[in-house]
Amino acid sequence: MSGLVLTVRQAGYGLLTLSRNPRALVFGVVFPVVLLVIFASVFAKGGDETTRFQGTDIPTDAYFAAGMIAYAIMFSAFSNTAIALTSQRESGLLKRFRATPVPAWTFIAAQVVRAVALVTVMTAALLAVAHFGYGVDLSVEGLLELVVFAVLGTAALCALGVAITAITTTPDSASTLAPFATVLLAFVSGVFIPTDQLPESLVEIGRVFPLAHLAEGLQAAFGTGDAHLSGHNVAVLGLWGVGGIIVAARTFGWQPKAAAG
Repeated sequence: MSGLVLTVRQAGYGLLTLSRNPRALVFGVVFPVVLLVIFASVFAKGGDETTRFQGTDIPTDAYFAAGMIAYAIMFSAFSNTAIALTSQRESGLLKRFRATPVPAWTFIAAQVVRAVALVTVMTAALLAVAHFGYGVDLSVEGLLELVVFAVLGTAALCALGVAITAITTTPDSASTLAPFATVLLAFVSGVFIPTDQLPESLVEIGRVFPLAHLAEGLQAAFGTGDAHLSGHNVAVLGLWGVGGIIVAARTFGWQPKAAAG
């Protein structure tokens, strides 16, 4: 059986396991949709309000639709990956898998495929809610830009999710640290609160991390006029992704850490 088939099968098992996890379903699937409805209602008030973004005004509904997509990507690719790998490692599943003839790389690749599949579903759901519920439209150019940032963001955050397992020694620590980091960064990255309403110091802190650049790239895709692919945002996401891969390659372990400690 080819490595590609093994990867797809393992990703399918991962999605099946995820579908049976109430926490993952609530925070990764239901929560972004609920937040979009809440923020669109509070900030846009069902009207034609706009939000200042990169020197221009974009519809507030569109701004938050892009922000919720960014949040869904980080939760699915970063938080879920970190929690799933830590839980599987500490339960001994990774150790048993490593002892099989199946190539080890297929297991990690399956985590990425699982995240991409979940992100695709969530993005489609959020776009549907934004379009039919709030009249948010996306140009062809904007859609292409959204795809670029969604794919790059998912890959980079998956790599970081694998990397952070080096310090999450128990499932509880992973379930605390990864979602906490996701929510905390969402507040300073223009996801939950527009950047023009945040103190400049918090905006600058947020821009150190990848979520701000993912959100900004997705929000730009919803802007009026020609879509512009920000080379800076692409570069920052790429650097975080490469850094995550390097750390993961050096620190990822198949043996339970809690037992070893």
